[in-house]
Amino acid sequence: MSMVMDCSIFCRTKLCYINAFFFLFIISSFTCLHVAFSTANEFDYGLHCNSVVHKSKPADEEFNIMPFPVRQNGYFSGGDTVLNNPPSRSYSAPKSKTLLFETHHVFTTDADDVFMVEGNLIFQTSFYYEHSISSGSSFVISSSDSSDRGTLDFDFQGFWSRTTGKLCMVGSSYAYSKEGKLLHLAAVLKINNLQSSSNISTLVTGTMDSLSSANDPNHFEQISLLMFPQVNYAYTMISNQFSEGCPRGTDVQPMSSLRLSQTRTICDMLGGSNAFELEYTGSCNSSKSCNPFGDGIGYLPSVVSLSMIQCSNDRLSLRFLIEFRNDSYQGYYSSPNLNTSLIGEGSWDAKKNRLCIIACRIYDASSSLEKSHVGDCTTRLSLRFPAVLSIRNTSTTAGEIWSVKPRNEGGFFDRIEFRNTARYGGGIQLQGLKYVYTKMDEVKKSCPKKNSRSKSSREHYPDGYSGDMSFSISIINGSKGSIGWGSSDILAIDDQQYQRFPSLLPSSSLKPKNPGVESDSSSGLLNVSYKISIPPLSLELDGGLKPVNQSSYDYLQTKIQISAEGVYDTTTGSLCMVGCRRSSSDSKSFSSHSIDCDILVQVNFLPLNSNKRNNIKGSIESTREKTDNLYFKPLQILGTSYSRSWVGESIWRMDFEMIVSVVSNTLAIIFVAFQIFHVRKHRGIGPMVSLLMLVILVLGHLIPLVLNLEAMFIQDSERLVLIRGGTWLEMNEVIIRVVTMVAFLLQVRLLMLSWTARCSTEKKKTLWIAEKRGLYVCIPVYVIGAIIAFSVKSRQNVHQAVRARQSWYYIDEVILGSSRAYAGLILDAFLFPQIIFNIFHNSRELALCRLFYIGITLVRLVPHGYDLYRANNYVDVDGTYIYADHGSDYYSTACDFIIIVLGIFFAVVIHYQQRLGGRYFLSKRFQESVIDEEHPVDSEEQLPLKYST
Repeated sequence: MSMVMDCSIFCRTKLCYINAFFFLFIISSFTCLHVAFSTANEFDYGLHCNSVVHKSKPADEEFNIMPFPVRQNGYFSGGDTVLNNPPSRSYSAPKSKTLLFETHHVFTTDADDVFMVEGNLIFQTSFYYEHSISSGSSFVISSSDSSDRGTLDFDFQGFWSRTTGKLCMVGSSYAYSKEGKLLHLAAVLKINNLQSSSNISTLVTGTMDSLSSANDPNHFEQISLLMFPQVNYAYTMISNQFSEGCPRGTDVQPMSSLRLSQTRTICDMLGGSNAFELEYTGSCNSSKSCNPFGDGIGYLPSVVSLSMIQCSNDRLSLRFLIEFRNDSYQGYYSSPNLNTSLIGEGSWDAKKNRLCIIACRIYDASSSLEKSHVGDCTTRLSLRFPAVLSIRNTSTTAGEIWSVKPRNEGGFFDRIEFRNTARYGGGIQLQGLKYVYTKMDEVKKSCPKKNSRSKSSREHYPDGYSGDMSFSISIINGSKGSIGWGSSDILAIDDQQYQRFPSLLPSSSLKPKNPGVESDSSSGLLNVSYKISIPPLSLELDGGLKPVNQSSYDYLQTKIQISAEGVYDTTTGSLCMVGCRRSSSDSKSFSSHSIDCDILVQVNFLPLNSNKRNNIKGSIESTREKTDNLYFKPLQILGTSYSRSWVGESIWRMDFEMIVSVVSNTLAIIFVAFQIFHVRKHRGIGPMVSLLMLVILVLGHLIPLVLNLEAMFIQDSERLVLIRGGTWLEMNEVIIRVVTMVAFLLQVRLLMLSWTARCSTEKKKTLWIAEKRGLYVCIPVYVIGAIIAFSVKSRQNVHQAVRARQSWYYIDEVILGSSRAYAGLILDAFLFPQIIFNIFHNSRELALCRLFYIGITLVRLVPHGYDLYRANNYVDVDGTYIYADHGSDYYSTACDFIIIVLGIFFAVVIHYQQRLGGRYFLSKRFQESVIDEEHPVDSEEQLPLKYST
């Protein structure tokens, strides 16, 4: 009977499944037919595109004269509802909207001059976010996370008419709504001006419209697009107007500019995007004709960028998108503002050694890109590469912008000069560039003479021609107690090539002709020229160094640039220079500049065999009167440079530390395994182990794994691996973390064994009382210690104390940094909870295996001993610590010594507690014996081990 019922139930269940499957099959079939029918209607080319380009029957023969290259870039507007929305945090509007049209196939058809085209159109947008870092201020940063980018990829198919230049295509894509629902997007793409040839006035524009009704969830608003054609482009403007050079341009002698070699053309020099700083002649304000776009744009441009669109086949002519923008950090990453941009074409004038450019305005780009058109080609630009640099002119590229309109005509603007600076990059380098020293007389008057050491001296200073001469710097403002960071790069040393700045190639003709400028190589004196850059993000400046626009949070805009030249003494390591800086005027229009050359820069290099971290010290002082507006109080310099010998030592040390770290964690695994065997062998021992101590050991292995989990799966591109390849390093880091993971799992196993044994023992009440009392002692000690340690750690580095006002730095460096170090200190003293537990329980049991507490103590103390050795034998290089990392514990001469002594003391106390009793070191009246009640012991349970007395 039971079997019959079971069979009946089974048959009915099976029949139910069959019916359900059949029902779902019918439903899905109808759904597929509905989708197929809908899709067929959506992709009906004749319905949507026959009025633009009539549909024709394609042939099998492929065509290869499509006016698009295989990959054509462009810009678009609209599409915000179908592109991925930015995360829910404070953000500005999308700053980059670019597109890419990829042509896959072009086929001939049965109609003349009509071709079938297959391809896809990819839309991309990036968002930029504002994060508040202090009260009343914010700092705009860009997000590079792929999740913050919106991407929309449409597959299209359609027809192009070579006669009309129109292209019409239909296609589809998929996207997700804000609610996470999958959207099926169908669209029609219409493009105009796809001619077989193009010139400067040709813009490829178009629209993409949704094929869904307005109330359909798949509907999206119209997207307009703009592209600059690149196939069969004719340089008509420069061939007609620039046959005799740059009309109305400033006449510059050809010898004052460098010529281009046959192997390096103008396209090689200006490939990609190049930004230059604008300098207006005279005092510009809103009432004068200084702005190329008039007062309507709301600001006076301070930067012009030239982005190359295309280079001609002969590599002598090229096209640019020329954008005028305000000094803004976002500008380097955002799409161009076409309303303040020009489209230009230029040609290299080999006779005058300059580039001549004619540029035209782009109109009506704000309302819809489809309506954009080119006009007003009255703007001219010239660009050259100066042959001589000096302290007042360190730019390797210079040029000017002017209008050929009459002065009384609308749209005219005064001549504008531009040049590249360290602020906007200075990587353009040419053979033959030379430097002329002009301030050596002032150097002799201002720089104190030092007694040169004999060549037999054991102290060796950086060679003037080596890479040790460039260094990063920290600027200390003594009057404000604030810190700023910067860099110092060599521009020239005598007439020889500097390896890290290869634009100055060695040439005997470059040697200065002025006898007062000659270097005295026999006495170790070398003429040097530097570029010093100070971005005062947190530097509280006063006097002449105070930024003009204090409300700006632009890293680039407030950067201070100082060019300096002077003498370096290789025998004493002293460098003394006279510096000049260009300071903006009080006008917000950036209309004029002044040069302040009353600056004295003094730097002292320490010997190469010195192991001090800040091996460079110096100052930047103003030699003006204190009542002068440009006077500023002295700034102290702390610099760091790394010689090649230090780099080699650091590589060897990092390799050694990786091996030691793996060995250390492996030994920790072995010592924990011994304790596990000890607990399992002697069942009565488990409850006697302090659970707080085991929790500390577990967290000590867990926290590093959590903080560095990404290193096991992804490559951290921002890790400081400047002195070696990153792949080998990160592979070893993964090995270290795998070993740490094994140690963590064993620690968890030991904790579980002790917890289970504690809960199952009949004396658990007494043990839990001792554990709670120990917790009442340990927690206050840890809290008080945290307060003291936090105060000490936060004052160890003046950088942290100064920048603590900025919340992001305070949280990341001061709070988290101090917490990590203090956690390492608690882990160093892991035996402390066991000592307290033994005192309250007054036990003499061998709760901890000798190999465990002695071995783990050594594992924790050896890094501090190694740090003492490392501090006296290696250069301190942040970001290269693999073992005994300063960010994970307290490492200094005093801390290392104290922690080593404390760790050994705790191990000795544990040894005697397990031999003489938990309170052996207390007075007799506190050494009250705890009478343990005798309980029958299970045959599988053993009594706790005790030392025999």
